[in-house]
Amino acid sequence: MNLSGTGRNVKRTIYYLTAVLCIAGIAFECSNQPAEIRDPLERNLVLAAGNRPELEKVIDHFRKDPDSLKLKATLLLLSNMEDKFHYSGEWLRQADSLFFSREGGLGEEDLQLLRDSVYGLIGSPAHADIRKIQDLQHLTSSYLIQNIEDAFESWQKAPWKEAVSFDAFCNYILPYKSYNEYPENWRPLLRARYNNLLLENGVPQAMEDICCALVDEEKKWLKYSEEPRGYPGALSISSILKLQKGSCVEWSAYGAEAARAFGIPVAIDYVPQYGNRYSTHKWNALVLSDTSFLSFLGAESRPGDHAPIREGETKFAKVFRWRLGADPESFAVKARKAGIKAIPPYLEDPRIKDVTAHYTLVSDLSFEVKGDPGMPLYLCVFKNWDWEAIAGGLIDQDKVRFPQMGRAVLYMPMFYQNGRYRPAGPPVGLMADNKIQVYRPGGEGNLVLKRKYPFKRTEEWLREHSLQNARFEGSHDPEFTKPALLYYVLRNVRPYRGARVNNLALKDQWLYDSLWREAPVRHKDSFQYVRLLFKKGNEFRLGEIEFYADGKTRPLSGKILGNIPQAPLAFDGFPGKCIKLPKDTSQARWVGLDLGKKTAVEKIRFIPADDDNFVEAGQTYELFYWKDKWVSAGKQKALSDSLEYQKVPQGTVYLLRCWDCNNLEERPFTYEGGKQIWW
Repeated sequence: MNLSGTGRNVKRTIYYLTAVLCIAGIAFECSNQPAEIRDPLERNLVLAAGNRPELEKVIDHFRKDPDSLKLKATLLLLSNMEDKFHYSGEWLRQADSLFFSREGGLGEEDLQLLRDSVYGLIGSPAHADIRKIQDLQHLTSSYLIQNIEDAFESWQKAPWKEAVSFDAFCNYILPYKSYNEYPENWRPLLRARYNNLLLENGVPQAMEDICCALVDEEKKWLKYSEEPRGYPGALSISSILKLQKGSCVEWSAYGAEAARAFGIPVAIDYVPQYGNRYSTHKWNALVLSDTSFLSFLGAESRPGDHAPIREGETKFAKVFRWRLGADPESFAVKARKAGIKAIPPYLEDPRIKDVTAHYTLVSDLSFEVKGDPGMPLYLCVFKNWDWEAIAGGLIDQDKVRFPQMGRAVLYMPMFYQNGRYRPAGPPVGLMADNKIQVYRPGGEGNLVLKRKYPFKRTEEWLREHSLQNARFEGSHDPEFTKPALLYYVLRNVRPYRGARVNNLALKDQWLYDSLWREAPVRHKDSFQYVRLLFKKGNEFRLGEIEFYADGKTRPLSGKILGNIPQAPLAFDGFPGKCIKLPKDTSQARWVGLDLGKKTAVEKIRFIPADDDNFVEAGQTYELFYWKDKWVSAGKQKALSDSLEYQKVPQGTVYLLRCWDCNNLEERPFTYEGGKQIWW
């Protein structure tokens, strides 16, 4: 494989003809749907079954409206409802009565009690009653008509109406829901809540200003939480307002719908799978035009200030934007036109627009591959031991081109059939500098391995959080009756966040050792006793402490003191062996040294607790390398903080698994210059 960068009665007949005209684009500039998608309106009317008359009432209502745009938008909406659903059933009713029984939100203790109550229902007859309800078969004509009327009113009365195209309105204002939440009339609710934000000192505000004000208000009450875990589907707007918690799913839905209630086009962008992490994420985009937008996230960051997306440690293979109408450039549209029915999960939605190039550096990848014309080939990224397609292409004259692939990502070309993948070639690294590296096993060599997963800088704050407000103290007595402050630990503000262009090559290469902090001691007195005192109620998480005397290059030693178990781990010289203790509100915990005599301390070095991905003595590991599949290079029990594998095929991709560890995180890596290079 070569690569290079680069329809029964008259009434129904009327509906049918109207749909064909619109879908063909003769009088339907909003949808942009290609002609090859055959009659989606009639398809959805058939899928609606007994609810078909309700949908026909909606069409009939707007066919009589003098505003022809309303009929066009209605047809688009009804033609794109086949995958919209929500959940219902007795278990859900009981869960809702527990979680959303009162305003004002729930504290963590209340959440724990409710969680136990809800989980106690799992496996019960009520839990078995959970049903998936298709919106086509459930929604009433009155609900849909009100949604459409409210959407048009908010758009047409907005001061920025002329700046928002009909296409943007249809795709990013008109939708009645964001995910698979229970449908409700959220527009009047949110307009009443935020109507005061439209004017400032009597002056109408711009879209950007209103979105900023919405985010600022949401930050005050909408907190991050994965609760209620096990809840089927996303939370509705009214449920979010009651629980006052949510994940990026709820944050992005609330951020979008609060803006849409005022006729502001806000999309939801998402990464289905990061190129270097087993995770997904969703956020918002304020759509300014066909080519420009400002990313943000409700309750987190204002438009234009979404730094975690621009500068975070995660890398994008693909970023998609949900639309109401199908995108003719989406792989699903092209695949269905080619008669392909089995499409990988991340690519089966025809209503996603590729916006990767707006978020990261991209390059085109081209493959030469033997196959029948129109046969699909996929580029996959690593996903928890397996591979998952992130992009698809069709073979044309033995070539497949994948446009706008995110750089600094490892890709695996694969075929997909019967729900399974098989390799179509070796792994390919698309480098940050646009170079391409093909990884094939070659001659044998040795590998020295220290980790099974890269160090995650997003957890840096979590690791250092317990250290915030901790005190390094000196004393003349072991009880520290009159301690002197040597250093007060503040949050570590790091200047590492470089521009995304320069950061792509580095995001997986930060090492845990980079967390070492060095603090000068300006106290002129000498002390025999020194310690690190954690704030009462904080978790105790510590990797290592080192005290240094004037001019000395080796840390001071002495008798280990403290009121915690495993105190010696703070001075064992191996940061990977950490002290991790839960919160204790009864006492302030500490660890320190009796230096044996009064000593002037010049500086202190310390490091927070590590994650659990380092090689640890006594644990059993197994190394795998890629040769059309994962092949074992053998198991080892670690004798120290590293593993050495001898006579292993070089030049390929590896994976290290720990069989005794509770932490199951693993990432592929290559081995270059004696170092693990993470992907």
